[in-house]
Order: sequence, then C-alpha cells, then structure tokens
Amino acid sequence: MKKDAISTGLFIAIGFLCVAIVIAILIPLVRDVINAADDNRPTIPGVSLTQPLDSSQTALTMSMTHVLV
Repeated sequence: MKKDAISTGLFIAIGFLCVAIVIAILIPLVRDVINAADDNRPTIPGVSLTQPLDSSQTALTMSMTHVLV
C-alpha cells in the first residue's frame, strides 16, 4: 500500500512538472505570436507640421481673407 502511494505521488509530481515546463515554454511563444500579429499597424506620427500654401502668407492673413469673403 505504501509503495503504491509513493509511486502515485511521484507520478502526479512528475506530471505537474511536465505541465509546468510546457506552460513555461508555450506562454512566451504565444505572446510572441500575438505581438507579431499586432506589428502590421502603421506608425502614426506624434507631431504633424502644417505650412501655408504660399510662404508669404501667414495664418493671420489667411484668416482675414476668409472673414472678408
């Protein structure tokens, strides 16, 4: 009886160890696959610069011409 209990306990302990090793390998692998799938998004620039159509015009003159029209 004692021999059966020891062998059953070792069987369960080795099973838990194998499951832990598989989980430790699969979690980073799955995480890398998910992160690689998200990498196809385009990069959005943080700052965008706008320039007037003509270099002699400023924002003030552009707004004044629109108000007068």
